[in-house]
Amino acid sequence: MKKVIIFILLFNSLIYAASYENAKHAVGIDFGTTIFSAATLPGIANLIFKHQNGATEPLFKGGFGIAFTYNYAYLPKQAIDAFLGIYSFNAHYNGTMTVNGASSYQKIYNADVVVIPASIGVRFYFNKSNRDNGFFLLPKIGMNIFAVKGKDYAANKETLSAIVNFYISGEMGFKIDMFTKMGANWPVRPFIDISLLDLGYSFTHGIRFVPLPRLAIGITF
Repeated sequence: MKKVIIFILLFNSLIYAASYENAKHAVGIDFGTTIFSAATLPGIANLIFKHQNGATEPLFKGGFGIAFTYNYAYLPKQAIDAFLGIYSFNAHYNGTMTVNGASSYQKIYNADVVVIPASIGVRFYFNKSNRDNGFFLLPKIGMNIFAVKGKDYAANKETLSAIVNFYISGEMGFKIDMFTKMGANWPVRPFIDISLLDLGYSFTHGIRFVPLPRLAIGITF
């Protein structure tokens, strides 16, 4: 009986060890994109681009956003990171328009913008354990595809255009695997990703600075 118990314990230990070794994949839903499109982007943009006196609404309005993340841990403390999302916002410009000799200050151009952000990079984890968990640095390359539907009120004309913006940047944050920290080394485990900062260079806009770019929840398997 004692040998049977020892065998069962040993078998379970091997299964849990194998489960952890095979838990190389992580998929998640990122709500950092939601926060960015709804609050961060319009908030920063409206601070930088002040509307003129007489404007009745902010120049930038946030929309909805969501993104998906995938990690592949090819080494215990390194992982390939892929990111794909979509978000939207609205922007407009105000100015003086003259109609039938009468001038008035009003909206002269409006743009509804849909953006598809995508990036790929490598995570480097810094921790005392030999795991893809805890604090990480993520150098990456990425792009944003802007689909713009614009309307020129003065000319009464609508236009459709697409802009692609490439960038290189570094992201830093934390991956929190709560179940592993509590000793539950299960083959499928939930995690939380929190990135504090994304800093880099955009080949279109120059300096790239995004606070709290990632707030994702998902599973590791």
